[in-house]
Amino acid sequence: MKQPLNIFRVITFAASSVLITGCGGGSSSNDSSDHHADIHLESAGRLALYDQDSSSLKIMDLDSETIISDYALGGESPRLYASPNHRYAVIIQRSDDLVSFLDSGYYIEDHGDHLHEYAADPTFLNYSLNGSRPTHYTTHEDISAIFFDGQEGIVSSVTLLSDEGIGSDETVAELNLTNNMHGVAKLIDDLLFVTYRDPIITDTTLPAAVDRYSFLDNTLTFEHRYEEACPKLHGSAATEDFITFGCSDGVLSINLNEPLYPATKLSNPDTLLEENRIGTLYSHHEVNEFVGVAGNQFYVINPNIPDDAYLELPLPDEVSRVAQGFDAHGEVFYILGNDGNLYLFSASDWSSIIPIKVTDTVEEDGVSPAITVSQSDDLLFVLNAGGQEIFVVDSETGSTLRTITLDFTASRLVWLGLSENHDHEHHE
Repeated sequence: MKQPLNIFRVITFAASSVLITGCGGGSSSNDSSDHHADIHLESAGRLALYDQDSSSLKIMDLDSETIISDYALGGESPRLYASPNHRYAVIIQRSDDLVSFLDSGYYIEDHGDHLHEYAADPTFLNYSLNGSRPTHYTTHEDISAIFFDGQEGIVSSVTLLSDEGIGSDETVAELNLTNNMHGVAKLIDDLLFVTYRDPIITDTTLPAAVDRYSFLDNTLTFEHRYEEACPKLHGSAATEDFITFGCSDGVLSINLNEPLYPATKLSNPDTLLEENRIGTLYSHHEVNEFVGVAGNQFYVINPNIPDDAYLELPLPDEVSRVAQGFDAHGEVFYILGNDGNLYLFSASDWSSIIPIKVTDTVEEDGVSPAITVSQSDDLLFVLNAGGQEIFVVDSETGSTLRTITLDFTASRLVWLGLSENHDHEHHE
Protein backbone atom coordinates (compact mmCIF):
# COMPACT_ATOMS: atom_id res chain seq x y z
CA MET A 1 0.00 0.00 0.00
CA LYS A 2 3.03 2.26 0.06
CA GLN A 3 4.05 4.47 -2.81
CA PRO A 4 5.97 7.72 -3.23
CA LEU A 5 3.96 10.85 -2.70
CA ASN A 6 3.55 12.77 -5.93
CA ILE A 7 0.84 15.39 -5.50
CA PHE A 8 2.53 17.66 -2.97
CA ARG A 9 4.72 20.68 -3.58
CA VAL A 10 6.59 21.77 -0.50
CA ILE A 11 7.14 25.46 0.27
CA THR A 12 9.41 25.72 3.31
CA PHE A 13 9.47 28.86 5.42
CA ALA A 14 11.36 27.37 8.36
CA ALA A 15 15.13 27.47 8.60
CA SER A 16 17.31 24.40 9.01
CA SER A 17 16.44 22.16 11.95
CA VAL A 18 17.01 23.69 15.36
CA LEU A 19 17.24 21.57 18.51
CA ILE A 20 15.39 23.33 21.29
CA THR A 21 16.88 21.06 23.90
CA GLY A 22 19.15 18.03 23.74
CA CYS A 23 22.69 16.69 24.00
CA GLY A 24 23.31 15.27 20.53
CA GLY A 25 23.69 11.75 19.21
CA GLY A 26 21.27 8.84 19.05
CA SER A 27 18.34 8.19 16.77
CA SER A 28 14.81 9.45 17.19
CA SER A 29 12.22 7.16 18.68
CA ASN A 30 8.90 7.19 20.46
CA ASP A 31 10.04 5.32 23.54
CA SER A 32 7.84 6.38 26.44
CA SER A 33 9.41 4.16 29.12
CA ASP A 34 10.34 5.63 32.51
CA HIS A 35 13.85 7.04 33.02
CA HIS A 36 15.33 8.63 36.12
CA ALA A 37 16.38 11.85 34.38
CA ASP A 38 13.80 12.68 31.72
CA ILE A 39 14.39 16.09 30.13
CA HIS A 40 11.17 17.75 28.97
CA LEU A 41 10.72 20.33 26.24
CA GLU A 42 8.64 23.29 27.37
CA SER A 43 6.56 23.94 24.26
CA ALA A 44 2.91 24.57 23.46
CA GLY A 45 3.18 22.39 20.35
CA ARG A 46 2.10 23.13 16.80
CA LEU A 47 -1.11 23.30 14.82
CA ALA A 48 -1.60 21.86 11.34
CA LEU A 49 -4.20 24.02 9.57
CA TYR A 50 -5.85 23.51 6.21
CA ASP A 51 -6.01 26.79 4.25
CA GLN A 52 -9.05 26.39 2.00
CA ASP A 53 -8.23 29.54 0.01
CA SER A 54 -4.90 28.26 -1.29
CA SER A 55 -5.53 24.52 -0.83
CA SER A 56 -2.48 24.19 1.38
CA LEU A 57 -1.48 22.81 4.75
CA LYS A 58 0.07 25.38 7.07
CA ILE A 59 1.99 24.64 10.26
CA MET A 60 1.73 27.11 13.13
CA ASP A 61 4.25 27.13 15.95
CA LEU A 62 2.19 27.87 19.05
CA ASP A 63 5.11 29.29 21.06
CA SER A 64 5.48 32.16 18.58
CA GLU A 65 1.98 31.85 17.05
CA THR A 66 3.51 32.15 13.58
CA ILE A 67 3.26 30.04 10.42
CA ILE A 68 6.58 28.23 9.98
CA SER A 69 5.88 26.11 6.89
CA ASP A 70 3.35 25.74 4.09
CA TYR A 71 2.63 22.75 1.85
CA ALA A 72 0.47 22.94 -1.28
CA LEU A 73 -2.06 20.13 -1.23
CA GLY A 74 -3.71 18.64 -4.30
CA GLY A 75 -7.06 16.91 -4.27
CA GLU A 76 -10.05 17.37 -2.01
CA SER A 77 -10.23 19.17 1.31
CA PRO A 78 -8.63 16.78 3.81
CA ARG A 79 -9.55 15.54 7.27
CA LEU A 80 -6.71 16.08 9.74
CA TYR A 81 -5.90 13.75 12.63
CA ALA A 82 -2.94 13.05 14.91
CA SER A 83 -0.87 9.88 15.01
CA PRO A 84 -1.05 7.85 18.25
CA ASN A 85 1.69 9.86 19.98
CA HIS A 86 0.80 13.13 18.21
CA ARG A 87 4.08 13.46 16.33
CA TYR A 88 2.55 13.17 12.86
CA ALA A 89 -0.42 14.73 11.16
CA VAL A 90 -2.50 12.05 9.43
CA ILE A 91 -4.06 13.60 6.33
CA ILE A 92 -7.03 11.68 4.94
CA GLN A 93 -8.49 12.50 1.53
CA ARG A 94 -11.29 9.99 1.13
CA SER A 95 -12.36 10.65 -2.45
CA ASP A 96 -8.71 10.66 -3.55
CA ASP A 97 -8.10 7.24 -1.90
CA LEU A 98 -5.11 8.77 -0.13
CA VAL A 99 -3.62 8.99 3.36
CA SER A 100 -0.53 11.19 3.78
CA PHE A 101 1.66 12.19 6.70
CA LEU A 102 3.43 15.27 8.01
CA ASP A 103 6.14 15.15 10.69
CA SER A 104 5.55 17.93 13.22
CA GLY A 105 9.26 17.96 14.09
CA TYR A 106 8.72 16.89 17.71
CA TYR A 107 10.46 13.68 18.74
CA ILE A 108 12.12 11.87 21.63
CA GLU A 109 15.60 10.37 21.82
CA ASP A 110 16.52 7.65 24.28
CA HIS A 111 19.98 8.41 25.68
CA GLY A 112 20.16 5.31 27.86
CA ASP A 113 19.78 6.86 31.31
CA HIS A 114 17.30 9.56 30.22
CA LEU A 115 14.99 10.72 27.48
CA HIS A 116 15.44 13.98 25.59
CA GLU A 117 12.61 15.79 23.81
CA TYR A 118 13.41 17.74 20.65
CA ALA A 119 11.76 20.10 18.18
CA ALA A 120 12.95 20.44 14.57
CA ASP A 121 11.40 21.75 11.37
CA PRO A 122 8.19 20.12 10.10
CA THR A 123 8.60 17.75 7.16
CA PHE A 124 6.12 16.36 4.67
CA LEU A 125 6.87 12.64 4.32
CA ASN A 126 7.41 10.89 1.01
CA TYR A 127 5.24 8.10 2.36
CA SER A 128 1.55 7.56 1.78
CA LEU A 129 -1.15 4.90 1.83
CA ASN A 130 -3.41 4.26 -1.13
CA GLY A 131 -6.59 2.35 -0.46
CA SER A 132 -10.21 2.69 -1.47
CA ARG A 133 -12.15 5.31 0.53
CA PRO A 134 -10.23 5.76 3.81
CA THR A 135 -12.80 6.95 6.35
CA HIS A 136 -12.86 5.86 10.00
CA TYR A 137 -9.68 6.62 11.93
CA THR A 138 -9.39 5.26 15.48
CA THR A 139 -6.59 5.26 18.06
CA HIS A 140 -6.05 3.13 21.14
CA GLU A 141 -2.81 3.56 23.10
CA ASP A 142 0.12 3.34 20.61
CA ILE A 143 -1.75 2.01 17.56
CA SER A 144 -4.13 3.67 15.10
CA ALA A 145 -6.43 1.85 12.69
CA ILE A 146 -7.55 3.27 9.36
CA PHE A 147 -10.61 1.60 7.87
CA PHE A 148 -10.76 1.75 4.07
CA ASP A 149 -14.44 1.39 3.14
CA GLY A 150 -13.82 0.11 -0.37
CA GLN A 151 -16.63 0.31 -2.92
CA GLU A 152 -18.49 -1.98 -5.28
CA GLY A 153 -15.95 -4.47 -6.57
CA ILE A 154 -13.27 -3.37 -4.09
CA VAL A 155 -13.19 -4.97 -0.64
CA SER A 156 -12.73 -3.07 2.60
CA SER A 157 -9.37 -3.20 4.36
CA VAL A 158 -7.75 -2.19 7.64
CA THR A 159 -4.29 -0.70 8.12
CA LEU A 160 -2.66 -0.46 11.55
CA LEU A 161 -0.16 2.33 12.18
CA SER A 162 2.25 3.46 14.89
CA ASP A 163 4.44 6.56 15.17
CA GLU A 164 7.53 4.40 14.87
CA GLY A 165 6.16 2.73 11.74
CA ILE A 166 5.17 6.00 10.08
CA GLY A 167 8.70 7.29 10.63
CA SER A 168 10.16 4.20 8.92
CA ASP A 169 7.58 3.97 6.10
CA GLU A 170 6.01 0.82 7.50
CA THR A 171 2.60 -0.32 8.61
CA VAL A 172 2.11 -2.43 11.72
CA ALA A 173 -0.28 -4.83 9.97
CA GLU A 174 -2.86 -4.94 7.18
CA LEU A 175 -6.07 -6.90 6.77
CA ASN A 176 -8.24 -7.38 3.69
CA LEU A 177 -11.90 -8.20 4.31
CA THR A 178 -14.39 -10.10 2.15
CA ASN A 179 -16.54 -7.26 0.82
CA ASN A 180 -16.97 -3.50 1.04
CA MET A 181 -18.67 -1.69 3.93
CA HIS A 182 -18.69 1.60 5.82
CA GLY A 183 -16.98 0.04 8.80
CA VAL A 184 -14.57 0.54 11.67
CA ALA A 185 -11.73 -1.32 13.39
CA LYS A 186 -9.96 -0.96 16.73
CA LEU A 187 -6.90 -2.74 18.08
CA ILE A 188 -6.90 -3.28 21.86
CA ASP A 189 -3.74 -4.96 23.14
CA ASP A 190 -3.56 -8.27 21.24
CA LEU A 191 -7.12 -8.18 19.86
CA LEU A 192 -8.51 -6.48 16.76
CA PHE A 193 -12.25 -5.84 16.65
CA VAL A 194 -13.51 -5.15 13.13
CA THR A 195 -16.95 -4.88 11.56
CA TYR A 196 -18.53 -7.49 9.28
CA ARG A 197 -21.23 -7.08 6.61
CA ASP A 198 -22.97 -10.22 5.44
CA PRO A 199 -23.21 -10.26 1.60
CA ILE A 200 -26.98 -10.77 1.88
CA ILE A 201 -27.24 -7.18 3.20
CA THR A 202 -27.75 -5.13 0.05
CA ASP A 203 -29.85 -2.16 1.18
CA THR A 204 -26.94 -0.50 3.00
CA THR A 205 -23.16 -0.60 3.16
CA LEU A 206 -23.33 -0.40 6.95
CA PRO A 207 -22.22 -3.62 8.67
CA ALA A 208 -24.35 -5.54 11.19
CA ALA A 209 -21.86 -7.68 13.13
CA VAL A 210 -18.43 -7.65 14.77
CA ASP A 211 -15.48 -9.98 14.20
CA ARG A 212 -12.58 -10.54 16.59
CA TYR A 213 -9.02 -11.27 15.46
CA SER A 214 -5.96 -12.14 17.52
CA PHE A 215 -2.85 -10.03 16.95
CA LEU A 216 0.48 -11.80 17.43
CA ASP A 217 3.86 -11.02 15.85
CA ASN A 218 2.20 -8.43 13.63
CA THR A 219 -0.13 -11.12 12.26
CA LEU A 220 -3.94 -10.98 12.44
CA THR A 221 -5.82 -14.28 12.79
CA PHE A 222 -9.61 -14.64 12.79
CA GLU A 223 -11.04 -15.89 16.09
CA HIS A 224 -14.75 -15.23 16.44
CA ARG A 225 -17.83 -13.63 14.90
CA TYR A 226 -20.27 -12.32 17.51
CA GLU A 227 -23.83 -13.60 17.20
CA GLU A 228 -25.27 -10.50 18.86
CA ALA A 229 -26.64 -8.41 16.01
CA CYS A 230 -25.76 -4.74 15.57
CA PRO A 231 -27.87 -3.55 12.61
CA LYS A 232 -26.54 -0.54 10.70
CA LEU A 233 -23.45 -0.46 12.89
CA HIS A 234 -21.76 2.93 13.01
CA GLY A 235 -19.21 4.25 15.49
CA SER A 236 -17.02 2.60 18.10
CA ALA A 237 -15.03 3.47 21.21
CA ALA A 238 -13.12 1.59 23.90
CA THR A 239 -11.93 1.80 27.49
CA GLU A 240 -9.78 -0.67 29.41
CA ASP A 241 -12.93 -2.63 30.28
CA PHE A 242 -15.27 -2.46 27.28
CA ILE A 243 -15.47 -1.79 23.57
CA THR A 244 -18.79 -0.46 22.28
CA PHE A 245 -20.42 -0.13 18.86
CA GLY A 246 -23.37 2.02 17.84
CA CYS A 247 -26.33 0.11 16.38
CA SER A 248 -29.66 1.34 15.00
CA ASP A 249 -31.41 -0.45 17.88
CA GLY A 250 -28.97 0.30 20.70
CA VAL A 251 -25.34 -0.21 21.64
CA LEU A 252 -23.32 -3.43 21.45
CA SER A 253 -20.95 -3.76 24.43
CA ILE A 254 -18.10 -6.29 24.58
CA ASN A 255 -16.49 -7.02 27.96
CA LEU A 256 -12.70 -7.04 27.66
CA ASN A 257 -12.12 -8.47 31.14
CA GLU A 258 -14.30 -11.59 31.00
CA PRO A 259 -13.21 -14.91 29.45
CA LEU A 260 -14.02 -15.16 25.74
CA TYR A 261 -14.94 -11.43 25.74
CA PRO A 262 -18.75 -11.77 25.84
CA ALA A 263 -21.07 -9.25 24.19
CA THR A 264 -24.20 -7.61 25.60
CA LYS A 265 -26.79 -5.58 23.73
CA LEU A 266 -27.94 -2.35 25.37
CA SER A 267 -31.37 -1.32 24.05
CA ASN A 268 -31.90 2.27 22.99
CA PRO A 269 -32.78 4.68 25.83
CA ASP A 270 -36.45 5.50 26.33
CA THR A 271 -35.89 9.21 25.74
CA LEU A 272 -34.27 8.72 22.34
CA LEU A 273 -36.17 10.62 19.66
CA GLU A 274 -37.73 8.41 17.01
CA GLU A 275 -35.59 9.80 14.20
CA ASN A 276 -32.30 9.39 16.13
CA ARG A 277 -29.87 6.56 16.75
CA ILE A 278 -26.52 6.43 18.54
CA GLY A 279 -24.04 6.59 15.69
CA THR A 280 -20.91 8.08 17.29
CA LEU A 281 -19.21 7.06 20.54
CA TYR A 282 -16.50 8.75 22.60
CA SER A 283 -14.23 7.36 25.31
CA HIS A 284 -11.20 8.35 27.36
CA HIS A 285 -8.78 6.08 29.19
CA GLU A 286 -9.35 7.99 32.45
CA VAL A 287 -13.16 7.73 32.24
CA ASN A 288 -15.19 4.56 32.87
CA GLU A 289 -18.27 5.62 30.91
CA PHE A 290 -18.79 6.31 27.22
CA VAL A 291 -20.58 9.21 25.59
CA GLY A 292 -22.93 8.36 22.72
CA VAL A 293 -24.13 10.91 20.17
CA ALA A 294 -27.59 10.54 18.62
CA GLY A 295 -28.36 13.55 16.44
CA ASN A 296 -28.35 16.41 18.94
CA GLN A 297 -28.92 14.10 21.91
CA PHE A 298 -26.01 13.00 24.12
CA TYR A 299 -25.99 9.99 26.45
CA VAL A 300 -23.49 8.87 29.07
CA ILE A 301 -23.35 5.07 28.75
CA ASN A 302 -22.28 2.71 31.55
CA PRO A 303 -22.03 -0.90 30.29
CA ASN A 304 -21.61 -2.15 33.86
CA ILE A 305 -25.30 -1.54 34.54
CA PRO A 306 -27.04 -2.75 31.35
CA ASP A 307 -30.55 -2.36 32.84
CA ASP A 308 -29.96 1.34 33.51
CA ALA A 309 -27.06 2.21 31.25
CA TYR A 310 -28.02 5.69 30.01
CA LEU A 311 -27.84 9.22 31.41
CA GLU A 312 -28.86 12.01 29.03
CA LEU A 313 -26.77 15.18 28.98
CA PRO A 314 -28.96 18.29 28.66
CA LEU A 315 -28.61 20.49 25.58
CA PRO A 316 -31.11 23.26 24.69
CA ASP A 317 -33.76 22.12 22.19
CA GLU A 318 -32.88 24.81 19.68
CA VAL A 319 -29.13 24.08 19.70
CA SER A 320 -27.42 21.79 17.20
CA ARG A 321 -24.05 20.27 17.94
CA VAL A 322 -21.01 21.36 15.92
CA ALA A 323 -18.11 19.60 17.66
CA GLN A 324 -17.65 17.50 20.81
CA GLY A 325 -15.17 15.38 22.71
CA PHE A 326 -13.12 14.88 25.87
CA ASP A 327 -10.39 17.25 27.00
CA ALA A 328 -6.83 15.95 27.25
CA HIS A 329 -7.09 14.54 30.77
CA GLY A 330 -10.64 13.21 30.63
CA GLU A 331 -11.89 15.72 33.18
CA VAL A 332 -14.43 17.44 30.92
CA PHE A 333 -16.66 16.50 28.00
CA TYR A 334 -17.36 19.51 25.79
CA ILE A 335 -20.07 20.21 23.22
CA LEU A 336 -19.79 23.21 20.92
CA GLY A 337 -23.25 24.35 19.81
CA ASN A 338 -24.22 26.20 16.66
CA ASP A 339 -25.14 29.12 18.92
CA GLY A 340 -21.41 29.59 19.57
CA ASN A 341 -21.67 28.38 23.16
CA LEU A 342 -19.40 25.78 24.71
CA TYR A 343 -21.34 23.34 26.92
CA LEU A 344 -19.11 21.62 29.49
CA PHE A 345 -19.83 18.55 31.62
CA SER A 346 -17.65 17.25 34.43
CA ALA A 347 -16.65 13.66 33.65
CA SER A 348 -16.50 12.84 37.37
CA ASP A 349 -20.25 13.22 38.02
CA TRP A 350 -21.56 14.55 34.66
CA SER A 351 -22.76 17.79 36.20
CA SER A 352 -23.01 20.70 33.77
CA ILE A 353 -21.05 23.93 33.86
CA ILE A 354 -22.64 27.23 32.80
CA PRO A 355 -22.30 27.52 28.98
CA ILE A 356 -19.80 30.10 27.74
CA LYS A 357 -19.79 31.92 24.40
CA VAL A 358 -16.59 31.01 22.55
CA THR A 359 -17.37 31.55 18.84
CA ASP A 360 -19.68 33.43 16.56
CA THR A 361 -23.04 31.88 15.75
CA VAL A 362 -22.73 29.38 12.93
CA GLU A 363 -24.21 30.50 9.61
CA GLU A 364 -25.36 27.96 7.04
CA ASP A 365 -23.10 29.32 4.30
CA GLY A 366 -20.04 29.92 6.51
CA VAL A 367 -17.05 27.87 7.59
CA SER A 368 -18.14 25.65 10.45
CA PRO A 369 -16.14 25.98 13.71
CA ALA A 370 -13.77 23.16 14.61
CA ILE A 371 -11.90 22.19 17.78
CA THR A 372 -8.62 20.47 18.48
CA VAL A 373 -7.34 19.56 21.95
CA SER A 374 -3.87 20.30 23.28
CA GLN A 375 -2.32 17.20 24.81
CA SER A 376 0.25 19.18 26.80
CA ASP A 377 -1.98 21.82 28.42
CA ASP A 378 -5.62 22.14 29.51
CA LEU A 379 -6.46 24.00 26.30
CA LEU A 380 -8.90 23.81 23.44
CA PHE A 381 -8.10 25.53 20.16
CA VAL A 382 -11.43 26.64 18.69
CA LEU A 383 -11.56 27.70 15.04
CA ASN A 384 -14.12 30.49 14.83
CA ALA A 385 -16.99 30.50 12.36
CA GLY A 386 -15.49 32.08 9.24
CA GLY A 387 -12.14 30.36 9.76
CA GLN A 388 -9.95 33.42 10.35
CA GLU A 389 -9.58 33.35 14.13
CA ILE A 390 -8.52 30.73 16.67
CA PHE A 391 -9.72 31.11 20.23
CA VAL A 392 -7.50 29.54 22.90
CA VAL A 393 -9.92 28.23 25.53
CA ASP A 394 -9.37 26.85 29.02
CA SER A 395 -10.85 23.35 28.74
CA GLU A 396 -11.83 23.22 32.43
CA THR A 397 -13.68 26.54 32.64
CA GLY A 398 -14.56 27.34 29.01
CA SER A 399 -13.08 30.83 29.32
CA THR A 400 -11.23 32.28 26.32
CA LEU A 401 -7.62 33.06 27.21
CA ARG A 402 -6.53 34.75 23.98
CA THR A 403 -7.24 35.03 20.25
CA ILE A 404 -4.95 34.12 17.35
CA THR A 405 -5.79 36.00 14.15
CA LEU A 406 -5.17 34.29 10.80
CA ASP A 407 -4.53 35.99 7.46
CA PHE A 408 -6.13 33.07 5.61
CA THR A 409 -9.31 30.99 5.91
CA ALA A 410 -8.77 27.74 7.77
CA SER A 411 -11.36 24.96 7.75
CA ARG A 412 -9.48 22.12 9.55
CA LEU A 413 -6.95 21.96 12.35
CA VAL A 414 -5.17 19.41 14.52
CA TRP A 415 -2.77 19.77 17.46
CA LEU A 416 0.66 18.10 17.23
CA GLY A 417 3.40 17.82 19.81
CA LEU A 418 4.68 15.83 22.78
CA SER A 419 1.94 14.21 24.80
CA GLU A 420 0.52 11.27 26.63
CA ASN A 421 -1.61 8.77 24.71
CA HIS A 422 -5.37 9.18 24.43
CA ASP A 423 -8.06 7.17 22.70
CA HIS A 424 -10.25 8.59 20.00
CA GLU A 425 -12.46 7.71 17.12
CA HIS A 426 -12.70 9.87 14.04
CA HIS A 427 -14.70 9.54 10.86
CA GLU A 428 -15.67 11.59 7.88
